Amino acid sequence: MRVLALSLRVLALGALAFTLTSPARAAEPVGEHFPDPKPPLALLPTPDDALMDPRMARSWATLPPRTFIATTVDVGFVYLRPRLSLGYGRPFTQWIGIDANPIAAQNGLGAYGGLRIELPHLDFRLGPRYFASFNHTYLLTQPSYSRLELESNSGDPSRTLTFEAELDLNLTLGPGRLLLRGSASYVTGVPEGYSAFEETLHIIVDPPLVWRARLAYAFRFGARKQHSIGAALDLLDVPKREDSRTIRTGPIVRLALSRRVDVRGSFIFTVVSPDRIGLAGGDFTELGIRYRWASE
Repeated sequence: MRVLALSLRVLALGALAFTLTSPARAAEPVGEHFPDPKPPLALLPTPDDALMDPRMARSWATLPPRTFIATTVDVGFVYLRPRLSLGYGRPFTQWIGIDANPIAAQNGLGAYGGLRIELPHLDFRLGPRYFASFNHTYLLTQPSYSRLELESNSGDPSRTLTFEAELDLNLTLGPGRLLLRGSASYVTGVPEGYSAFEETLHIIVDPPLVWRARLAYAFRFGARKQHSIGAALDLLDVPKREDSRTIRTGPIVRLALSRRVDVRGSFIFTVVSPDRIGLAGGDFTELGIRYRWASE
């Protein structure tokens, strides 16, 4: 009996020592369980959370403000626009910093860099954009242009440097969101007596100024109102061109597959313009997939 009692005491002391010296196990979270951070990233939404990617924080907006690096890559019909952002705050939500992105499109190559300030319901950017066209040349200034004149290769290839300021305001209104956009562009690099096709605004410019305004409304739908579909109306004006007012309109759509991946499309057709340049004068700059990533 003495041997048995002594053995039990030794076992009890050993168990106590193991308990005191072993690392404490982390307590299980109360309420919802967050996914394991190591599973492979899924392209399509997961059944439990259509806006949750397994390897990222629940939302960029929930993490504390910090210095970060972020990327946005737009890939679509004959264009590639990767963007690198360096800033402080909450990525894609509330931050200030610098955007830089090369531009690769069917019509040429370019680059943009500038200041970016993003707040809830407000997005402001300011910076220069350079573009070297493959297909478009400088155009002798005249009241109106045709598609054939735009695509003529008789002159020197167009090279433009545009300084641009753009402000977006978005508000929740009824079942959707209202977007108001205004921009002012100052186009340089065009020889005296010539005009040029501004490849981002999709309008023929007699330099230097171009004004643009957009009014858009999109209805939200989906389990978390993450998708939207609506229409946009664009108004553009080139002060140095007579009767240069241009009006465009058409549908816009956004389908959020996850926090990182969107499918986006805009099909904005010209309805009033001094020029007859066909689809080249429309705004089809979004017809593809957008991928976003940010450091934690």
